[in-house]
Amino acid sequence: MGILRIESIDEKSAKIILTISEDADCSGLPVLTETVCNYDEGFISGILSLYSNKHYEAVEVDCWATGDRVCRFHVDIKE
Repeated sequence: MGILRIESIDEKSAKIILTISEDADCSGLPVLTETVCNYDEGFISGILSLYSNKHYEAVEVDCWATGDRVCRFHVDIKE
């Protein structure tokens, strides 16, 4: 994936913000009109769901392909 960093965790709501720099999926892509790290969203969701026994969903909010130089994911528990 790349270099994963936990930006923040809200222990009460279980909301997590993660960043991935040097992302293998999209680093170096030209600027596009949408995020492209769908694989990373699924991977993050799956790993957190598997190990917590709760249904997590990761959504990419910033992406190299949208002009950012890091991929940022908001991760929430879905009931």
